[in-house]
Amino acid sequence: MTKDFEKSTMTDGFLTDPTTSVAILAPRGRDATVATQLLHNAGLSAVIAGSLNDLADLVSAQVGAVLVTEEALTGEGADRLTDVLAVQPPWADIPFIVLASGGVRRRSQQSAARIDALRNAVLLSRPLHAEELVRSVKSALTARARQHEAREHLEELELRQLQLQESEAKFHAISDSVDQMIWSTLPDGFHDYYNRRWYDFTGVPEGSTDGEGWNGLFHPDDQERAWDAWRHSLTSGEPYAIEYRLKHRSGDYRWVLGRAQPMRDAAGRIQRWYGSCTDIHEIKVAQEQRQLMLAEMNHRVKNTLAMVHAMVSQTLRQADSLDDARTSIQSRISMMSQAHDRLIQTTWTETFIADAVEAALIQHQTSEGRFRIDGPSLPIGSKQALALTMALHELATNATKYGALSVEEGRVRITWQIDHGSPDPVFRFVWQESGGPQVAKPTRRGFGSRMIEQALAGYFLGTAELVYDPDGLLFNMTSPLTGLTA
Repeated sequence: MTKDFEKSTMTDGFLTDPTTSVAILAPRGRDATVATQLLHNAGLSAVIAGSLNDLADLVSAQVGAVLVTEEALTGEGADRLTDVLAVQPPWADIPFIVLASGGVRRRSQQSAARIDALRNAVLLSRPLHAEELVRSVKSALTARARQHEAREHLEELELRQLQLQESEAKFHAISDSVDQMIWSTLPDGFHDYYNRRWYDFTGVPEGSTDGEGWNGLFHPDDQERAWDAWRHSLTSGEPYAIEYRLKHRSGDYRWVLGRAQPMRDAAGRIQRWYGSCTDIHEIKVAQEQRQLMLAEMNHRVKNTLAMVHAMVSQTLRQADSLDDARTSIQSRISMMSQAHDRLIQTTWTETFIADAVEAALIQHQTSEGRFRIDGPSLPIGSKQALALTMALHELATNATKYGALSVEEGRVRITWQIDHGSPDPVFRFVWQESGGPQVAKPTRRGFGSRMIEQALAGYFLGTAELVYDPDGLLFNMTSPLTGLTA
């Protein structure tokens, strides 16, 4: 029976499940036969190895345990068995039960070294005691089964670790690819993660904003407000949402939208906070500019309506007839419309004096050489341009009716310059008529003169004066340079 068992197991390869079997190497006497029968009676599976090389193959196949006689450990294949044992997996340590030949004193050094090389071995003295043998084998197989359980647990841990690493790698890949700054904290609000976008935006070293270091990057005016909002969310568990200015790597502060949501367990306890910061600086600036523009448009519309009201009321009071009033009002409103068109083309920010002068005089240039215009290219604000256009229109209209432009020989010289002779540079603007009828000071002041001397001077933060020189009307205006764009 033993011979047939040996033949079938060694010819067909190893047993179906060698990990629960006992490999037996006992080439002399009846030790192998007796041990096999005893184990069979105890319900244990055994396979007989014909040599140390066969035993080494069984060990490589992770056999459950090995029963070997002391004298079988020497001879051909001993070194191979030692090599196989040396490369066992970290979790494996195959137990050996060695049937000793005699007392310790009679054991050779070579035999002792071979037993020590097994690493996990117990000695049983011969002749065999059946109960002791079976108990030792069962104990070895139990220990071996625990090694396999440990291996399965280790493999499960390794699989979970691999899955965790893959999941973390995917998270980092996604987190670093989005345009938002992503961060997370512990339940108490301790920041322990930022994505690559955060460090690219802020330019700070990695890890320098862990914990509470993040708040130092906020604009000083926003830090307390941001802290209060964050503490409220940590205390209440409510989502966190706030706009604040965050220091960019360039040193500038940019507006960002900060948001965070808590992640809770099945019991509702907060496990982590996950948040993001979105750069909204351009949107925020555009909103502010839109509000400023609306406020400026409201202011300018009110000023324009006030100017129209004053122009109409004074024109009606001073006109000799309704037809004259209608003609004057239409002319003045037309000039305001043209001035507005010019300003719209410059987006109402600023224009140049030459453009305002051209807009005011375009309908009065009936022939070449009537106007001589000279001055440097200087920018002026939109309200100054509108006021100057209206004032020049009034001067040109008056000159066409009563002054230099009412006769063929009349001329108008318009000049402006920056006077650097004083400690603070001064802007000077001059309208000088010549060649026209003799000028006399009017007995009453109309809308045009009031607008020229008062409104225009006010817009330029300066002074203006009409001089009724008999040889030709003279208009002078002086202002600080800041008055051009104030």
